[in-house]
Amino acid sequence: MIAMALTCQPRLLIADEPTTALDVTIQAQILELLEELKEKMGLAMLFISHNLGVVARVCDRIAVMYAGSLVELSDAASLFDRPLHPYTTGLLNAMPRPEFRDGFLKAIPGNVCDLIHPPSGCKFHPRCSQAQEICVQQTPALESQSQDHEAACFFPGER
Repeated sequence: MIAMALTCQPRLLIADEPTTALDVTIQAQILELLEELKEKMGLAMLFISHNLGVVARVCDRIAVMYAGSLVELSDAASLFDRPLHPYTTGLLNAMPRPEFRDGFLKAIPGNVCDLIHPPSGCKFHPRCSQAQEICVQQTPALESQSQDHEAACFFPGER
């Protein structure tokens, strides 16, 4: 698939879950190949993945989406160091890390909302421990919180 995508020498490669369901060794080889191709061909790459470990390795900037809406946009270092949206925080807390070796991962409570009939306001509010009435009534806009870090949340960075 990657070879076919590159035959027309595109300037943008869209890689949608390119390493999903692959053995870790093969996953590493694919990621190395993508990095090499990016450099040799001068490609920009839009990398779509649910695997934050892979995203951390591959991406310079990260956009986090929940139920089809952009909830956080940042450079990779800022996003992993200081997530601003509660969904991003939940994703990071659910990611396996060495310091959690003896404990349990924290799952995000509840279920993904109905995408055909989403809740009013912020789509994440039914699962959010920070949700207040404004979150039910209004949809937060994606707003700059600091240089190169945006979040769609009425209470960004509060935990």
